[in-house]
Amino acid sequence: SEIVPDEPTEQLVCPPSSVNPPLFSLPCKTHVHCEILNQLCCSMDGKKRCRKGVPKPSPKQKHAPFLSVIPRECPDNPLVEPWGIQNCTEDSECWPRICCPEGSTSYCRTSPPTFKLAPRLFPLKNAVAYLQCTTPPPPIFDLFPKSCRSSLDCFPNLCCQEKDKKVCRPAKRSVLALVATVAKVDN
Repeated sequence: SEIVPDEPTEQLVCPPSSVNPPLFSLPCKTHVHCEILNQLCCSMDGKKRCRKGVPKPSPKQKHAPFLSVIPRECPDNPLVEPWGIQNCTEDSECWPRICCPEGSTSYCRTSPPTFKLAPRLFPLKNAVAYLQCTTPPPPIFDLFPKSCRSSLDCFPNLCCQEKDKKVCRPAKRSVLALVATVAKVDN
């Protein structure tokens, strides 16, 4: 007898801990307890609660090395994008950037620098945080995001690409805090 595959369904997994939990969630022991709500039983702060599942992340893509030497990968914490927003299906459409999936669509992104190959540049690793965007807050708290075209529109914040739009977001490390620290050291 021939085995017929199940109908293709989008696989859902528990959301990462960085996703804010809902205000109210039911306790559970297994996924069966949450099926009626169309949710999953997820461990959260040592307790199991029913949570809305998120699409299973796609496996990491392999990207051709930059100049055949420097490895490239999609950023976990996106850098400021100096170029415009561009949809893509493969890296060749984005050069010198790479094509990175975000949900059901892929966008051209700047690959973060890799400091493993150049240990002398390791001190610059801390400086990269001044060019990395923070994750957006939950939509309920992000009522009026300010759109932008460049970081000059947002100073001291950064102009960050979020899917198909650019909005002002704080950097992982504040430029103003850096200036204040430098001024304090000089005095």
